[in-house]
Amino acid sequence: MVRELADAYTGGRMLIVQEGGYNISYSPYCVHAALDGVLRLPQPLLLDPVAYYPEDLSISAARIAEIRNSLAS
Repeated sequence: MVRELADAYTGGRMLIVQEGGYNISYSPYCVHAALDGVLRLPQPLLLDPVAYYPEDLSISAARIAEIRNSLAS
């Protein structure tokens, strides 16, 4: 619906703001769902996005720590 409104009223332009970040392993799934909805791809980006849902939060936490450290340098 957002894609259709953007096409009709703004020449296809839209600004997507996603708040959150409360669950570091679930946030990427939410971003995927939002993009999947507005890109209008013939096939979904992932056929089973839940299959990529990390069960071990330490993997996500370690990656976020790496990114923070690189930004602080």
